[in-house]
Amino acid sequence: MNATDVITDLQIDTLGYYLDRALNVMVKRLNRLFAEYHIDLQHSQYTVLKVLWCKDGLSQSQLSKILGKDPAAISRALNYLQQKGYIKRESLNSKTNAIFLTDYANSRMNEIEHIAELVTAISTTGMSDEQKEILEQLLTKIYFNVK
Repeated sequence: MNATDVITDLQIDTLGYYLDRALNVMVKRLNRLFAEYHIDLQHSQYTVLKVLWCKDGLSQSQLSKILGKDPAAISRALNYLQQKGYIKRESLNSKTNAIFLTDYANSRMNEIEHIAELVTAISTTGMSDEQKEILEQLLTKIYFNVK
């Protein structure tokens, strides 16, 4: 019995199952491609960089809210990114740091984004542009409904 038969036999009909399954295979593919291209990142660190490339100087708390991840997970990602030279922290006050990208992070952006775009292209193979747009809208709607 192959994996397709097992999946069909299970007849799981929850949206969370399908979302989780799709996310897991995308994360695994992204992490594998990062390793193949000798990029020292994992998906969790990439998502932080992606947000900072859109809006640099956010706080850890803001990153946590934007990404929907617990502060400890964000802290681990930031520690790794700082250790690898992707980010720097600048104190705003005694309790809050702003997170800024380094020149190194910005110099690697195109290379890193190219790999993420490969995963998106693989993931959406066979979808029309309209289907891709609808998928984005539906996932955004789910996010705001559940948030």
